[in-house]
Amino acid sequence: MAQLEISDAQRSRTARAVLTKNLKVRPGERVTIEAWTHTIPWAAAFAREARRLGAIPMTLFEEESAFWDAVDHGDAATLGSMGAHEGAALRQTDVYLHMWGPGDRVRLNALPAKLRESLFAWNDGWYRSARRAKLRGARLELGRPYPTLARAYRADEAEWSDQLLRATAVDPARLARAAAPLVRALARGRSLRIRASNGTDVTLGLARRPVRALTGTVLPPAQRGPFDMLINLPAGVVTLALDESVADGTIVANRTNYYDDGVATGATFHFGAGRLTEATFRSGGERFQTSYRSGGRGRDRPGMLRLGLNPELHNTPQVEDLERGAVMVSVGGNRFVGGKNPSPFFGWAITAGATVEVDGQRLRL
Repeated sequence: MAQLEISDAQRSRTARAVLTKNLKVRPGERVTIEAWTHTIPWAAAFAREARRLGAIPMTLFEEESAFWDAVDHGDAATLGSMGAHEGAALRQTDVYLHMWGPGDRVRLNALPAKLRESLFAWNDGWYRSARRAKLRGARLELGRPYPTLARAYRADEAEWSDQLLRATAVDPARLARAAAPLVRALARGRSLRIRASNGTDVTLGLARRPVRALTGTVLPPAQRGPFDMLINLPAGVVTLALDESVADGTIVANRTNYYDDGVATGATFHFGAGRLTEATFRSGGERFQTSYRSGGRGRDRPGMLRLGLNPELHNTPQVEDLERGAVMVSVGGNRFVGGKNPSPFFGWAITAGATVEVDGQRLRL
């Protein structure tokens, strides 16, 4: 797979856009940057631009091979611990930048589940400290492209990186303007219909539930959920929990389902009387079916809707639902977005280029 040569100037422009438009970094603020071996150039760009804005950056670094050496030698307990010195740094942090690590997510996901859990046992404590500190920050997909993952996704790493570069820099104000009319329509609507020439024609229910527009800005501390101090970039999606009792028709995907270490393609969901009656895939369907079998009560109920807004994405790994015009419908649990379904199962299908109507009125996607 080709490697994208990103210049220092491109990195600087993107870093400055994130720091100024998304995170609104001010002079004197303390910026902590989490870096892994494959994201060092990005960490350098963020540190450089933070200083140019008058902020004070600090970079925390984990070397990829050292991490795996510790895993191989049974040091999971050490890797899974957050030291008091890191907690102290978090308490003194105003802005935090996270880039995905380790880079080899395929190797990570091949580890036994209990071992993976122990490696990231620090996670809950980290978020508790971040909430107390009232910091704000971003999880940056710029750090996700990696050779092993690109192969697993059958993606060109250069194209993947280029799309993320451009999509991350989209002005959040532009995304907010695109989201506003969709939020209004979905918040007051009762019925949703999705149609496309690929065979998609499904009717779903809206239950006057809160609609969220994730457009790349951080909410004030008083309005944040447990993990909302960090936004995801690139941004650009409108999301809400669907009525769990209404679903009839078919949605045919024309976008890939990207899992943590592989893909499924050609998803087709058939609904009747408020339930998923059949799910088929052109390839990779075993990922869906394995989880579905243990999904318990509610696994076959409509879950959530997501409408993509970002114009710089096209079937992009891990952010496939953010592409402008992408429509994602999920089945299974939706409590995390304000629904009533506690099922641990989550499955989804995405079609782009569809017509979406709320109570008979077409939305402009």
